[in-house]
Amino acid sequence: MLRGNKHASGTWGELWIDGIAILEFKKVEAKVSANREDIQVGIDMDSKLTSLKGEINVTVNKVYSSYNEVMKNYTSGKDVRSQVIAKLKDPDSPNAQMERWSLDNVWWNDIPLFIAEKGALIEEELTGGFTPSDAVNLDAIKR
Repeated sequence: MLRGNKHASGTWGELWIDGIAILEFKKVEAKVSANREDIQVGIDMDSKLTSLKGEINVTVNKVYSSYNEVMKNYTSGKDVRSQVIAKLKDPDSPNAQMERWSLDNVWWNDIPLFIAEKGALIEEELTGGFTPSDAVNLDAIKR
């Protein structure tokens, strides 16, 4: 039986972008989507994997003006890429294991320049992509 305390909690997540610890991060999500083409085989419709697409979303609590360098690079025509490392090490995970991923060749599609809302904490969301072949599972939580 799997007990409740063995379920991972994001409280123990950590994030680094280009070697800088992003202590103010609230959420990070990286996923890979399969692009497929339909293939008819007899009467059946099957599919053929044609490519993979990596997407990343990062939500941070506003603390620093963090995106000035990214904006300077973009406005000067430079498409600078990043490395993102995400880690989840919940002390209750089975055998105190952790999960870590390194994503290289990360590009940013949306960068927040300015957000303000009276009476509210400010959150900023970055969205982007990465090449799935540059995603490396550094550590996995095993059974």
